[in-house]
Amino acid sequence: MADQSSSPLLSLPPELRNAIWSLLLVHDPKQDPARPSQTLPLPNHTPHQHRPCANILRTCHQAHKEGTPILYGDNTFLAHTSLLAALPAFLLSTIPVRIVLPPVKHSRVAALIRRYYIHVRLDTDPRFTRLQAGESFTGVEELEIEVFQSMYGSCDFSVLRLFEGVRGVGRAVVRGSVGDGRYAAWLVRCMMSPLGSEVLGYGEECIGSQVWRA
Repeated sequence: MADQSSSPLLSLPPELRNAIWSLLLVHDPKQDPARPSQTLPLPNHTPHQHRPCANILRTCHQAHKEGTPILYGDNTFLAHTSLLAALPAFLLSTIPVRIVLPPVKHSRVAALIRRYYIHVRLDTDPRFTRLQAGESFTGVEELEIEVFQSMYGSCDFSVLRLFEGVRGVGRAVVRGSVGDGRYAAWLVRCMMSPLGSEVLGYGEECIGSQVWRA
């Protein structure tokens, strides 16, 4: 192993190194491949082949120690449809199709993940409980729920109601097949409420009294 004490990169102030790690490791899954990105593609490479430069973490202990929390904490991961946060997968793209890397199986790094995206079908058995949803997503920085049903208006929001126990989310989004959006807006409010707070049930409050965007 080479001595890294004289490395110009590692001699930079920590805030500059963290900015460099972020440029190398943080990926926007909503970047439309049809639009030009800030990073020009290499010859014979398609936009979907652009991935975070995670190999930088293997160069030395310091890069690994500083970059790992950024790689797992600042990127968005696709939650498993039934295991939720227990088997997340790095989300490469949501446009035009959802593309993921193999799931994260090591609990030590999975515990660093703070941003989740989950695809929820209203017309199938969710195979998880309200308690499991609360344990998986309470306190995360970001949670985006994409709602789908095979035929519009063919089912209710019973599956979505499993997320009503989630609290303390920094930014919540509920989109897709959400009807008139009123329940989705209430659910966003519910999930972004402080930890331990009680929220009036959807049918108990006046939806028009406050505006919450889903």
